[in-house]
Amino acid sequence: MLLLGVGLGAISLFGYQSYVTSPPLVSTQISEWKDTYKEPVLFEVPTFIEVRETPRDLTEVIADAQNCVYTIETFREQGSGFLYNEEGIIVTNAHVVEGMESATIVTSNGNEYSGTIKAYSEKFDVAIIYVEEFEGREPFPLEEDKEFMTGEEVVALGSPSGVNNTATIGHITNTNRHLTINQYHYEDLYEISAKISHGNSGGPLLSQKEEKFIAINAAKNLADPSIGYSIPLYKIKSLVQEMIENN
Repeated sequence: MLLLGVGLGAISLFGYQSYVTSPPLVSTQISEWKDTYKEPVLFEVPTFIEVRETPRDLTEVIADAQNCVYTIETFREQGSGFLYNEEGIIVTNAHVVEGMESATIVTSNGNEYSGTIKAYSEKFDVAIIYVEEFEGREPFPLEEDKEFMTGEEVVALGSPSGVNNTATIGHITNTNRHLTINQYHYEDLYEISAKISHGNSGGPLLSQKEEKFIAINAAKNLADPSIGYSIPLYKIKSLVQEMIENN
């Protein structure tokens, strides 16, 4: 009995020491959970703000454009023209100045200047005039590299019947029109619903959206005066440059 009691006591003491010295399982589990837990990281989503320029009022655009649009007068013809570059060159139709050496240039505010006819084509209805006093003046923006499509909103500027500062609004109603009037050949014309009349010839066609001159007003349909035709600048860019360089 004594031996049995001593044995049981030794077993109980060993179990007690094991319990005391062994770390609790729950503590180990908590420690491991703390080591593996990662706090969530929040990333700020970037905000993109698109800044769009407010389109200018059409009346403001036309007023700016008309500063570069002129009445062209010779003793036998009256037409229109516009400033092409800062070297004092004006572009107009050849039929406005053909056979002439000089012309009177009238600005939108009524000032008159003498212009020298530098060159005009006998086949294509394009001419250039030089005005010394216009050197250094900034022209209205031109679009000489792009073709415009049917539906483009346009404004025809010029001086029909000698009346300065006129503007008629319409659209490009068709493209790639071909005409022959007298000796002049017209290819890939813009057909427009913006009304043009005698005296508008040589004036610019303005794109409302682009706010640039895109063509030269050249003719109207005699059977239907509501239809006009304009020569795209992209078609005559090289011709104008050749005229300037050779004169």
